[in-house]
Amino acid sequence: MNNENQSYSTNMISHLSRLSDGIFALSMALSLLIFDFPDSTASMTNIEVNNFLITQLQPLRIDLITFALLAFYWVDRVKQFSYYKKSNEIHLFLSLLYLMFVFIVPYSNTLTMYFPENTMVKVWFSLNIFFIGIFSFLNWVYATHKYQLVDKSLDHHTITKIKITASIEPIVALLTIVVALINQSLWDISWLLTVILYIIADRFIKKSVVDKSIDNSERDREVKVIN
Repeated sequence: MNNENQSYSTNMISHLSRLSDGIFALSMALSLLIFDFPDSTASMTNIEVNNFLITQLQPLRIDLITFALLAFYWVDRVKQFSYYKKSNEIHLFLSLLYLMFVFIVPYSNTLTMYFPENTMVKVWFSLNIFFIGIFSFLNWVYATHKYQLVDKSLDHHTITKIKITASIEPIVALLTIVVALINQSLWDISWLLTVILYIIADRFIKKSVVDKSIDNSERDREVKVIN
């Protein structure tokens, strides 16, 4: 019976991984396929076409930022799944909530395209990204708690690193809400904080690993001297 439960848990993580990849692929495609074309294009002059292209720079920038954010989430998701050994009902439920908010992103993106000057639309989008990030974080915290869904040989450094990177998106999303309420013209640019914080976190984590390695080497050297 235990072997059957183990096999069932392993199969669940395999099915969840395929479902996750499918929803991400669909969401990333939809985020770039929603364009606002004029009703009549045949009678447009070159000047009107040029003016139309200029007006599309703002929604296109939001589309690209949305695609980049989803790409970051997908990379983090792949990293997490590389460490999962099995799943259970709670983990599946958290994952489905996570994927639900991923699937909503194209809708939130469309709202920002049709109502680019509306503050609440931007807050809605930020909340959408926040819930994606927070459920990604909760998934990892739950899976690594007492090593219940990951291999017990997984080192503490890796667990901490993924926790830190998974917390970046929800933190940035909350900051973008503040920016939207203060000055919504800076809202789309404020999402670049995600990349900046990723770089800072990566350097901080690497430095902490180096420092820990140096401390361990010095400790080993001291032990040898004493012996």
